[in-house]
Amino acid sequence: MKFQAVRSFFPITMALLLGASVRGGTLTGSFAPVASGSNVDLTMAGKLDWVHWGLYTDSSIDRKAGVTPQISNFTIVGNSSNFLAAYRYADNSNGYTWYDGQPTTTVTNTTTGVWAYQADPGGSFPMGSGFQITVPADTTQKTLQVFVGAFAARGELKASLSDGSAPQFTSSFAQTVNNSTNGPGGVFTLNFAAGSPGQTLIVQWVVAQDYSLSANVTLQAAALTEAGADNPPFVLLNSPTNDAAYPASTNVIFTGTAQDFDGSVTNIEFFANGNKLGETNVSPFTFTWSNAPVGQYSVTAVATDNAGISRPSVPANIFVYGNGGTEIGSLANPPATVDLTAEGTADWIHWGLTNATDVDYKSNVVRKISNFTELGTNAIQQYGDNFTAFSWSDGIPDGTVSGTTTGVFVTGATNGFELTVPADTNSRTLRIYAGLYGAQGRFQAYLSDLSAPPFTDMSVSNVYGNSYVVYTITYAAASPGQTLKVLYSSANLFDTVYGNVTLQAGTLQGGPPDLMPAYLLSPQYTTNGFSFSVATQTNHNYTVEYTDSLNPTAWQTLTNFAGDGGTAGILDPNALATQRFYRVFAQ
Repeated sequence: MKFQAVRSFFPITMALLLGASVRGGTLTGSFAPVASGSNVDLTMAGKLDWVHWGLYTDSSIDRKAGVTPQISNFTIVGNSSNFLAAYRYADNSNGYTWYDGQPTTTVTNTTTGVWAYQADPGGSFPMGSGFQITVPADTTQKTLQVFVGAFAARGELKASLSDGSAPQFTSSFAQTVNNSTNGPGGVFTLNFAAGSPGQTLIVQWVVAQDYSLSANVTLQAAALTEAGADNPPFVLLNSPTNDAAYPASTNVIFTGTAQDFDGSVTNIEFFANGNKLGETNVSPFTFTWSNAPVGQYSVTAVATDNAGISRPSVPANIFVYGNGGTEIGSLANPPATVDLTAEGTADWIHWGLTNATDVDYKSNVVRKISNFTELGTNAIQQYGDNFTAFSWSDGIPDGTVSGTTTGVFVTGATNGFELTVPADTNSRTLRIYAGLYGAQGRFQAYLSDLSAPPFTDMSVSNVYGNSYVVYTITYAAASPGQTLKVLYSSANLFDTVYGNVTLQAGTLQGGPPDLMPAYLLSPQYTTNGFSFSVATQTNHNYTVEYTDSLNPTAWQTLTNFAGDGGTAGILDPNALATQRFYRVFAQ
């Protein structure tokens, strides 16, 4: 279905509509057509805030970065909630450009937008269907531009203040987009101030007259500004890049690119974990962090303009790592079936068998793969149509499962999963089975002692559908008692409503055998004293203790020895009491 969007920043040629203020507020509106082929610069138009809808999907929303959001996302309105929805389109008659966006930093002349449609199998027309957005309002005069369009319809824009301090603005027949088919759109300019603080400007753009059952209105963008507003400088941290890794004691070179849209950039400051490292006022803006210590850092650049207004860059996560450990990561398409029992010789785990909280894991071993910790606050959900089918025969609590295609997922930008596995000087191999829908994933694994470069991947991405992946990490730390931390989250959402990352299972191979419980075997008393034996494992140490009374308990060490995989004989020649208690510790 065709539909046309509108929006452009051009001279306003139509008359200003409306009226006297009531109780101190003001609300006036005007309309101007937007020429086909023109290009609206949202960065320049929206000094306080701007929003663009529909870049990738019907739920995509891009907005001005580094400022407090003021323009709301849209809601759909209509005469009935039945058959009412928003859809993306990509053939708007004019384009939009921005340089300071989030999550998409820069876009040039995109012709995307969204359209609202209401249909009824009974044959009702889509009158009254469209969009609603809101903007905070107080006693300060502000200007909101709303870029709209229509297909086989005439649209109507209504704007009102929540405190009723000014008459409602309603566009006239001449002040609107009125297209019999698919044509150019227009921009409404609303000048408003409420009669009191803490109010809201409510804007609706709906079908006022339809020319077919396919009639609809479109929404592309909105921009907010006020008199004397300073467009804050926009800064990009060009280096270090996100997830960059540097060997210890190296020099980390910071470079930033900054632009001020209504003045000049005076300086850029550079920060690591909130601590200022240095600054420069000379372009190109560079700074050297000498002998950076081992650690994980969130680094930013902050630009300040000639009006004293500052804005930070998007943070970058970087690592400075030591040596002595190893970590090698890779990814591949997962197989259609996986036997977790066979693959997870040291441990395995599966999530979501029957519900979102189900966790199954390998029996008769010490658990090594942790359950996940959720990243974000959205609810973890279960699903049942995964590409890979998982089976196992040694599980807890479900002993045997064959061919389950279940897993868990979480929606929302930056949301995801975090888990850990043990790490020491022994080599291990971890596999994580994951996926996503309508998103770009970010997988990262690093050793707690940062004794090797971390592994990071952001190559798995799908705008409209599902993707599946298995990550393999082979690793060893430089010292005992460490962990490998694994994080998997959404780096970008193309579908901001349903976009998600998924997690199904993990397996672990390698490392030393599990330390099994130690038992006292064949105890007996002879004239030589008490004797018994202990079955041992190699690479483990044992301590035998004794006491003559359990009340009070006063354990004393009888002997220490190293296990060799055999059975150790223990004799206590000093056991002359009629009773003696023994215990053994293995580590």
